[in-house]
Amino acid sequence: MNLSPEELLELVAEGEGRDLEFKRGLPRDEKVARTLCAFANTRGGILLVGVLDKGGIHGVHQPRKVMADLRRVATELITPHLVLQTTLVRVDGKAVVAAQVPASALRPHAVLLGDDDHEVVVRVGSSNRLARGATLDALRRPRNGRGSSDPLQARALTWVDERSRRSDVPGGDATYPRFAAEYNLGLQRARRVFTRLEQEGLLVGHGRGKNRVYHRP
Repeated sequence: MNLSPEELLELVAEGEGRDLEFKRGLPRDEKVARTLCAFANTRGGILLVGVLDKGGIHGVHQPRKVMADLRRVATELITPHLVLQTTLVRVDGKAVVAAQVPASALRPHAVLLGDDDHEVVVRVGSSNRLARGATLDALRRPRNGRGSSDPLQARALTWVDERSRRSDVPGGDATYPRFAAEYNLGLQRARRVFTRLEQEGLLVGHGRGKNRVYHRP
């Protein structure tokens, strides 16, 4: 991954979100591992170390060590381990480390916690959340493609993508009742569409019942 100072500043201007996170400095290993793991389990993302939460460029003092620590965490604290793309970008003399995590075909990845314990996390909005129940099942299920041959299911997938891009709500607002209202469908029919897409691994949902929010894995 190669980023110019201008490209990095453009990223920073977008603000933190589903596929972008800022850190002033490198946090403790477990917290770093959760972010990298969540990116890999969802849609990929970029971690910028040396950037303040509100987008100011702070810089790091030992960028090469930060890059080495990121690669160590990705290898030692995540299973299956991740291969990161890291780069060093200097903005007005300040060093920022960027680590890009691709969406992984080997998911679910898990963070190793010690004592043979582990947890699977996913990215929701600008936060990392523990994957449980249907979310975890969807991550474990083989994915046969990114789309659906069923017209209504294909429409739902397109709609979820659009809602994810337009929504200013952390985590998005793509619920099946909202889809039903926009396309004049019965709630039960809309629920079945979204449930089926989640079962096929084409959507990932968080929450319960009518408040369950969906996004693309």
